Amino acid sequence: MKAMKFKVLYAAVFSLLLLSPLLMLVSCESAQAQQTNAIYDLSVYVDGAENKVSVDMTATVINTFKDGLDTLVFAFYPDAFTLKNPPPVDASMMHAAYPHGINAGGYVFMQSGGENVKSASICETPCKIQITLRNPLSLGESTKVTFSYDLTLPLCNARYGYNDFSINLSFFYPQLCRYDKNTQDFVFYDYLSTGDPFVFDVADYSLKLDCPADWQIACSARETDNSNNVRSYSASSLRDLALFIAPEAESTTVSANGYTVNVIHDGSFSYAAQYAADALSIFSESFCELPHKNYSLVFTPFMTGGAEFSNAALISSSLSFTDVEKIVVHEAAHQWWYNLVGSDQVSSPWQDEALAQWSALLYFQKRGMSTYAESLLNGLQSEYVNYVRTQRELGENALCNVMRSTTDYRDFTDYYITVYCKATVAVNVAADSVTAEKFCEALSLYAKRNSGSFAMPDDLFDSLNEYSEGLGSMLKSSFMISPYG
Repeated sequence: MKAMKFKVLYAAVFSLLLLSPLLMLVSCESAQAQQTNAIYDLSVYVDGAENKVSVDMTATVINTFKDGLDTLVFAFYPDAFTLKNPPPVDASMMHAAYPHGINAGGYVFMQSGGENVKSASICETPCKIQITLRNPLSLGESTKVTFSYDLTLPLCNARYGYNDFSINLSFFYPQLCRYDKNTQDFVFYDYLSTGDPFVFDVADYSLKLDCPADWQIACSARETDNSNNVRSYSASSLRDLALFIAPEAESTTVSANGYTVNVIHDGSFSYAAQYAADALSIFSESFCELPHKNYSLVFTPFMTGGAEFSNAALISSSLSFTDVEKIVVHEAAHQWWYNLVGSDQVSSPWQDEALAQWSALLYFQKRGMSTYAESLLNGLQSEYVNYVRTQRELGENALCNVMRSTTDYRDFTDYYITVYCKATVAVNVAADSVTAEKFCEALSLYAKRNSGSFAMPDDLFDSLNEYSEGLGSMLKSSFMISPYG
């Protein structure tokens, strides 16, 4: 989850790098995206009175992985909200997530199978569905897996569940885990109370949604039809399919520079549509155009500032007016650094978060608000330095090594200070060494190479180094520096 408290940067002294010849800004659409390995066809019925959802889904899996593929692994994150284990929320956010008391969701599978499915293990390991195939797949072959299940939603202010304003359906369906060709296995992560466990390749989606016609809907995919209370949606190359439903809400739409932004709110946040439209325009000019032109925001009671999804974001309706723009812009930046360019949010959570934080600083600079951007940067710097100082006084080691997995952080504060504060400071130091404009060109190269695909940290470092010798190496080394080291 991406709670962005913008208050940013420490001063560090590095030598200016010798710039390589300037590269022209590139279009992300010119990149060679990876081959789609999953196609999801979903039918969803929402019972708002009972807060229940029925889902029928067929997943077509194309074997782009290895010859003789005999096992498929899906993540099914509604399992985390059944409270078989402690609630999937950091302890510091428990009341914000469950203001009415902790309660459990549930699910019942009526069907899981297919002609080539030998067996299906439904969440015998938390949040994990393992499918054993009857006949192994050769490279290029495909198979269909069907799921039919009912969800009982938890009452909570999280990415999944319902509250007084909206029904939040993110990662509500079995989603094929990313395949790592180095380990020759699917990468599965259990749901995390801190950070994001969502590590997926892009896929193609179609959705039929059965719900009352007057409900406001935000969906990652584009609406293609709306008749007889059934809405149809379709999209290709999405990192996820998010669906948010607000039975009694207003909507505001703004179109600018080819993008259409729709904001669902209680009547108080219509102005945020322009923030999002401006951010999409600035980032498109700075990095590259997005392949998808629809973007939705939903202002809802939410336990943290915001959270990003493909072509959509949740924003907390409890934010102050001064915080709304910061959060909206940060989440918009994730359309580049998450949705367009995927990364392992568990092993390298900084990779999308620090770039999204820095992109928001860029937005305010481009808007002629450099003094404000500098104050945000100085705030992040101060939060980091003060945290290190306090931890040292308590006898704790707090070097804030950025190159850690989410599971290696001691708590949410350690995670936030390192991933959102220190890592952003390091990115800004690298950007300052070549100017913000040239750093954008380097990020444009990174985006082009990894558009619609999946990038590891070295892919970012290598792109920066190619643009300007030593730039990626500087960023990597600065992640390890402590101001008291």
